[in-house]
Amino acid sequence: MHMIEEIVREVAGATDEEMTEYSECKRLMQMIEAEMRERRYEIPRYRWLAICAHLLAFVRRMASGEKLPEVEAELFEEIHPNMLALSRRILFGQETGWQEDRTEVFLLAVHFEAIRADQGK
Repeated sequence: MHMIEEIVREVAGATDEEMTEYSECKRLMQMIEAEMRERRYEIPRYRWLAICAHLLAFVRRMASGEKLPEVEAELFEEIHPNMLALSRRILFGQETGWQEDRTEVFLLAVHFEAIRADQGK
């Protein structure tokens, strides 16, 4: 089984691949995988699990309309602009109908920033 599918099944606990949460989470994970492969970033399994758990919660928040509290503006300065742009593109770049949310962009970008730091770049 492909690694992304295996991780999504593990985190989402899905048995029905048509489930919207499962499908959306898997789609987002595949987009991230392609972006990271292009950058030649190696991502350990534990990071993939954390990203998948985050994405599953994100998909559920988008479906329910739940909003997280705003992140303080100065925290954005700690994240490389390219990682924020990547996060925004992954979460809101497709025609999903989801309202862009700065907090969601920031939280996923934190994962990307940790991966980037691990690469020494």
